[in-house]
Amino acid sequence: MTTLTITLTDGIKLGQDILTEAVLRSPTAGDVMDAQEESEKLVETIDGPRLVSSPTLSGAGMLRRQIVRIGNLEGPLSRADLAKLTPRDLLALQRAADKLDDALAGEALADRGRDSGVGK
Repeated sequence: MTTLTITLTDGIKLGQDILTEAVLRSPTAGDVMDAQEESEKLVETIDGPRLVSSPTLSGAGMLRRQIVRIGNLEGPLSRADLAKLTPRDLLALQRAADKLDDALAGEALADRGRDSGVGK
């Protein structure tokens, strides 16, 4: 499993400490399923009850699960802990997760013997 370490600009305050070193890991199929399920909500419609999924909550659920730790705060982060981040730290974590996703996609293409076309 691939990991990536980044330094958050603002960090999360835990007691007197400000935690800034974040470690993320590549996602698993279980992360995708759990985040999707967590984002579902039963709503009443004209046609009866339906499950709807929030892309925002699904994305946040994926990110929470990909965070191995921030400082000594072990992941996956709770929604409450994720909400404590500043917007720029959240964006930094999202960009790091995107890099891991891109690396995973590149590995999948390489495993199938296909060229990703990057750098051409």
